[in-house]
Amino acid sequence: MSGLSELLSARNTAGSSARALARRAQELGHTLNHDTAARYLRGDHGVPDEATLVAFSEVLRVPLRDLRVAADLPAEAVTPYVPPAEASRLTRRQRRAVDEVIRAMLEPTKGVREPTQLAARRRRPAQRQAARHGKAEPPSDT
Repeated sequence: MSGLSELLSARNTAGSSARALARRAQELGHTLNHDTAARYLRGDHGVPDEATLVAFSEVLRVPLRDLRVAADLPAEAVTPYVPPAEASRLTRRQRRAVDEVIRAMLEPTKGVREPTQLAARRRRPAQRQAARHGKAEPPSDT
């Protein structure tokens, strides 16, 4: 179980079901559905999005900062980012580009290898797959 799930379960002192939590979140104006709530309660979830954390924060009365810490997310600022006043000069296209940069910075890195893994991979002899049988061919001497 993840640290976030443990915190959510501990703060669910009434023992509310995932459906009840989702219903309460929807009453408060959030879009949390019962399947998502259930996955977070049992620890079967990925990196939470901000809307999910805010919904749980309000429903279970847990400070957003505590939820972020439990989810191993930055907890320094709990208010949404507001660009500087000069950003009003950006065109629509520029604003979309800035938004995309922000989203890209928040995405978990997938498939990034540590430098030592890359070096070890380079030291291994190159192997090619045989066309028909999928067996590794020995490295060529050329």
